[in-house]
Amino acid sequence: MAKPEKQDLTLTDHLTLKSLGNDSFETTHPPGKMANFPPVAYGGYALATACKSAYLTVPTGYHLYSLQGNFLGPATTDRPLGANVRTVRQTRAFATRQVEVTQKRDDGVDRVCLIAIADFQVKEQASLLEYSRPPRMTYSHYENLLARKEAHQKHMEDGKITQKLFDAHENAFGGMRFFEQRQCPEAVFAQNLWGMAKYLPTTQDHLPTTSKTSAEWFRCLEPMATPIDNMTSMTWFADGAISILPLAFNHLWLEDISACSSLDFSLRFFKSGDEIDTCKWHLRELTTPVASEARSFGESWLFDEQGSPVAYMSQQSILRPRPKPSGRGKL
Repeated sequence: MAKPEKQDLTLTDHLTLKSLGNDSFETTHPPGKMANFPPVAYGGYALATACKSAYLTVPTGYHLYSLQGNFLGPATTDRPLGANVRTVRQTRAFATRQVEVTQKRDDGVDRVCLIAIADFQVKEQASLLEYSRPPRMTYSHYENLLARKEAHQKHMEDGKITQKLFDAHENAFGGMRFFEQRQCPEAVFAQNLWGMAKYLPTTQDHLPTTSKTSAEWFRCLEPMATPIDNMTSMTWFADGAISILPLAFNHLWLEDISACSSLDFSLRFFKSGDEIDTCKWHLRELTTPVASEARSFGESWLFDEQGSPVAYMSQQSILRPRPKPSGRGKL
């Protein structure tokens, strides 16, 4: 049985897969945690495992443009992830793979945590048209911004948050340590500690939830050796924080809900793997346009420094309220 996550592991360590033969793979280390649900693993690890394992089964020159599927159950942080890949399509221009990400139960039976369809395309010689939508607003440039931890320390020095809340946030989101993040001050997350300081007002309180945004600049702190690893690390990052957007945008937090986690995902890349470098600065913009039927829908746009979209992740998440009191008094 593998041991829980070591804090000295790099993202490259976590993204390394060993081949088991027959297009089956296993991570060399267990996944790490995120948020307040140990020993539940951050979903980005399962997504990254699906991305990389699919990539390792396609010929050189094919680039991932779509990864879509469902989270079928949480992974734990005490054992590695497995991946089984099946070839659905292989042509001169396109490749499609079905991936099941699994984890062994105590009885040795594989439990499926995630299922995905990964689509690849050979780079075309030319594009007929190229256009894209910009970020919703002009955000402050990263050169003038503090790193995430330093910005939160300033909140503490200004008396906006307590040491206890600061420590709780670092414990919850410390798993993002592989990336440098600089939060845009115009954004909601920068003003209310990713929603944890739900009592703090924000400059977007006058807006409807569907018009609110959060945004940050980010870059990976370690160079990725190959285009596959750049795409995999971008996939790992893209999963973060989407399910908690409705809470942060509405002055709510985990004590106000009974369930909040991603159910499905649709990740689309607009650049080929050889054009993506996660060590360069990118802007992530987060929005949530819909909540209904105890679910929310969130979007994450990833732009390069020039404002061109690199990738887009959308997810539906369970958003279940706490049960209402029965109203019956005790006799």
